[in-house]
Amino acid sequence: MTDIRHSLLPFRNDKVDGINLISELSASNPKEVADHMHEVVVAVLGECKNLRSSVSRVAIACIGTLTQNMKSKMDAELDKLCNILISKAGDVSNAFIREDASEALDKVVKHASASKALQAIIAAGSKSKNNTIRASCAGFVGTLVSRVGTSTLLAATDQLAKLVPQLIAFCRDANPQVRMHGKQTLVGLSQDPSFDKQMKKSVTDSEYRAVKEILEDIGKKGGIDSLDSTSTSLASALSRNGSVRKAVQRKLPDNVQLDLDEIRADLTAAGWERRIGGLKRFLEMSLSATKAVASDTKLFEAFIGRLNDINSKVSLDGLDTYLATLPVLCRMYSTETHLKAVLNQLVLALMSHLSSKSEEHRTTAQKCLRETIKQIDPASLSPAIAAATRKANIKQKPFMLSIFNRLNFNLYPTKPKQVEVVALPILWECLKAGLADSEMKKAVTEFAKGLEQLMGERALLDQASMELDPQRKKLLESLIR
Repeated sequence: MTDIRHSLLPFRNDKVDGINLISELSASNPKEVADHMHEVVVAVLGECKNLRSSVSRVAIACIGTLTQNMKSKMDAELDKLCNILISKAGDVSNAFIREDASEALDKVVKHASASKALQAIIAAGSKSKNNTIRASCAGFVGTLVSRVGTSTLLAATDQLAKLVPQLIAFCRDANPQVRMHGKQTLVGLSQDPSFDKQMKKSVTDSEYRAVKEILEDIGKKGGIDSLDSTSTSLASALSRNGSVRKAVQRKLPDNVQLDLDEIRADLTAAGWERRIGGLKRFLEMSLSATKAVASDTKLFEAFIGRLNDINSKVSLDGLDTYLATLPVLCRMYSTETHLKAVLNQLVLALMSHLSSKSEEHRTTAQKCLRETIKQIDPASLSPAIAAATRKANIKQKPFMLSIFNRLNFNLYPTKPKQVEVVALPILWECLKAGLADSEMKKAVTEFAKGLEQLMGERALLDQASMELDPQRKKLLESLIR
């Protein structure tokens, strides 16, 4: 270990080699690293600030690997490392460093002690003036609350008393992404039967009233489904420089912009026949002026709204129009930042028909979802499919799990870690919820076997040991063997 510390000298290659060796040792000889944990973490965090990005990026990745391999043994260092990683996750000067820091934080959230990580991330990012940092902080808080479990968290009076004021602050934040994450977390907590009782025990009267007001406001606006990241203006997106801004609108010729505005007006008209006319014009425009259509986020908002239109004729025409436009627009969904932002809402709209009484709507929606995973970049689509699967009801979830399973096979060869991070939590949730329904049991079995085939049985069961109790782990074993 002394040799490693000496390698963190003013020579770039020595530093990189030393950091990589620490990462390797944390997997092959964790006791050696644990015996010198504080010194190692201080040294690596120092290199996270290195002005040479080639060194700092390796150091940031090393912090994530250390947390993944050392788990709760990193708890004493969480405050320091979360401060560094959160600040790097909001680095406006280097998108690659920002992405590396976010990946490292994902590992902290997944592998460190959840309650300690929750405190450290709130302390590091909740008061930042940087929109990106606050949004990232609020998102990780939501993930950690899910990991701790609502019943466990609600029973911990002291922890709940510290968390609730922060969630209220998130819900009132000026930034829509921060508000969205705060409200999603609060709604998740409120669904526990003991929520009201535990809240009265743990928080002040003013905080209790504030939470009630926030939840009532969410209910008036459509409940939890209104809290999708696309429920705020879909033109809002993280730019490559790390700030939250409106998607850049290229200047279009006046006649083209006029056509787009007219189509949007038709799509949002009160009369259903006019809305169907708008869908026909949207199709024609998509085929003849694809880039112009793809540049108009408000037009896409209007189009997606027709996919689950209250009028069944309009919604069916909307699904058919989606299938017809997908071949020309699929690349845009995968590459244009402002269109990636609509994927969550798009998948939710398609999924809504899976529980329809109309067989025609059900089969068309199923076809739409199958074509979606074939044609849109799986890395862009995976988070949206995961979010929709999590929200699906008992009639929708079996098909969504089947679709998700196929998507995992498309994505795993290039992004194995993304599949594990996004798909495994869904599997754990399904197993914890129980498999009384025969269709659900069949779908979860297929999903579990798919992940076992991709990851290997040992790796899957190792992950399960950290997330499931012995009874549910045994259930998983019975499904995949």
